[in-house]
Amino acid sequence: MKARIDRGLRPHPRGASGPLTPYLLLLSLLFSFLLVGVSYAAEAKSPQKYPPFVPIDPLMPLSQVKPGMRGEARTVLRGTQIVSFPVEVLEVVPQIGVPRNLIMIRAVNSKTMTESGGVAAGMSGSPVYVNGKLIGAIGYGWNFSRHDMALVTPIEEMIAIWDNPERIPSFALAPTIPDKPIEEKSADKKTGVKSQDARPCTPPRSADAYAPTVTSGDRAGYLFVQGLSPRMAESMGTLFGRKVVPFAGGSTGSAKKVLYNAQLKPGSAVAVALAWGDVEVSALGTLTAVDRDGRFVAFAHPFADLGMTSAALLEGNVARVVPGLESPIKIGSTGNILGIVTQDRPQGIGGRLGTFAPAASCTIRFTDVDAGRSFKRSFQMVQDPFQLSKIASTAITGCIEDLWGRKGGGSAKITARFSGNPIVDKWDRTNVFVSEKDVTQEMMKEFTLLTQLFAVNQFQELRPFGIDVTVEMTQEPRVLYVEDVQVPKGPFHPGDTVSFDITLRPWRKAPFKRTYSLVIPQKVSGICELLVRGGGIAEENAEYMEAGWRSISSLPILLAELEAKETNDQMVLELRGQESLEAQIKKAKAAAPEDLMNDKLKSEQMVEKIKEGSMRVVRTNYYVDGLIHKLIKVEPKGSIGNEKPPVASDDLEEESPEDTER
Repeated sequence: MKARIDRGLRPHPRGASGPLTPYLLLLSLLFSFLLVGVSYAAEAKSPQKYPPFVPIDPLMPLSQVKPGMRGEARTVLRGTQIVSFPVEVLEVVPQIGVPRNLIMIRAVNSKTMTESGGVAAGMSGSPVYVNGKLIGAIGYGWNFSRHDMALVTPIEEMIAIWDNPERIPSFALAPTIPDKPIEEKSADKKTGVKSQDARPCTPPRSADAYAPTVTSGDRAGYLFVQGLSPRMAESMGTLFGRKVVPFAGGSTGSAKKVLYNAQLKPGSAVAVALAWGDVEVSALGTLTAVDRDGRFVAFAHPFADLGMTSAALLEGNVARVVPGLESPIKIGSTGNILGIVTQDRPQGIGGRLGTFAPAASCTIRFTDVDAGRSFKRSFQMVQDPFQLSKIASTAITGCIEDLWGRKGGGSAKITARFSGNPIVDKWDRTNVFVSEKDVTQEMMKEFTLLTQLFAVNQFQELRPFGIDVTVEMTQEPRVLYVEDVQVPKGPFHPGDTVSFDITLRPWRKAPFKRTYSLVIPQKVSGICELLVRGGGIAEENAEYMEAGWRSISSLPILLAELEAKETNDQMVLELRGQESLEAQIKKAKAAAPEDLMNDKLKSEQMVEKIKEGSMRVVRTNYYVDGLIHKLIKVEPKGSIGNEKPPVASDDLEEESPEDTER
């Protein structure tokens, strides 16, 4: 039982190389795309020049900041009301990397500090003023230490965020890759280095530059994840290198509105979100400064080291500040969409109020078969191909597991539909997953590969990107075993129709027989192999990719290849044989070299086999488990006994699997 249900323990793995072989085609396609490159809409190909970022508050340069100075920090401790607390400058601490300097401060005893328990996670970005002038924002602190001390990122370094280019995705159709290859740049005569388009960039940094050497923690190092199962929430935190705080906050529950004319003051609570709606992945922090053109800087340290991004900026609402031994932390929720975060740099985050980007969407329709309950959840994600490929599979799997309310063995029937221009109709794939250990982990493997293939395909960005998932789950192992195949004695000849009986048995139910038929290919001679198997078991490899004879050259071809990829709920019937040696020699002598190359794509091979009748693909409502070979002898035409056996009906009874064919 154990070896038959769990794919990872099966005695005859799907494919010759092991239990992950069903995904080899998807992996080979994905890696070939990543090696070639990514088609992503960068609206600005020339160097971007921004006007100087001038905060509405007056500034004090770092050169004028001295130990012993007194000032105040502004933040939100409850609701949206900005409060202040007194601080004292202790020292300016030089750093190697970015930021180059940090200002050590101490919060002076006050009612505010008593209530909050000290400088808390979520206060990052809280502006600090001396003599009414902005010197920077709280960004770092120490865990398990005195919580009245913190490190401030100087405002000059935060403003330097805007020395970097930004990429704001368009709502219009993304451009395709040009037909003509990019011309090679001429080499510099002195250095021999080929010239490139000039683009502003940050200088190389050492690995420890992201976390200043004197710190052991920061004040926005936490990720708020809602709508996912606990273990998938932890996985989401691992993806972005952040600790997930359970029950720390999330959406207000109402549909988010877009606020085009939001007015924020330094010290306001804000959140940066990579996913929002019924699933939320966000971090709560504080706005530091706003320019008159709507640009802002916040957080005073990176959110997730994304560089150029298009994450959403949301309203923040603080419920309470919870004191803690490790660090106090703000607990709150997020509200409406205020703008876009375009920069995620070592000095902080930056973006634009009142400017927005398209979002990828996901809808999940879930049915618990055992409990007879159905649910629907919808959420949006950042429209960034690299971040989307990381977020989507974890978010979808975690949402499904959360709705199921359990983890472990069971069965899942899933239909995933992907949409976005230039796909005219939604592309969908239905599959069945069964595991006695962890069925959600099994389905996640395919979700991960599919989202990566669609989000990071080399041909054209899909925009607006959408994923619709329909899921039915049960604890019962919905497995259909192929137990036996009976073939008549023959004789058989090329072109004959062969009828055969297959014995099938659902898990813990009585077996039943079905009759199917295939046509022997005209070119076959000698021994022919009849193969009956579950979809993906011993599936042929993509020889055209492995041998370098042909590559995927367009989005329609990619979709056709994905469509040809077998699924676990299919039963594949196939006759395989070879031409006689004499026929092969004759063909080789008459053929051109290119005619001898096996460069047909898998989708093209499947169409040919189904058309000639040597292959049938039967879709069921089960996970089909089993692999049986039978050998039949094929005699040349004209020999005695050239009679075709009758073709039996393959009508299925009510309790048998659903029978649909390609």
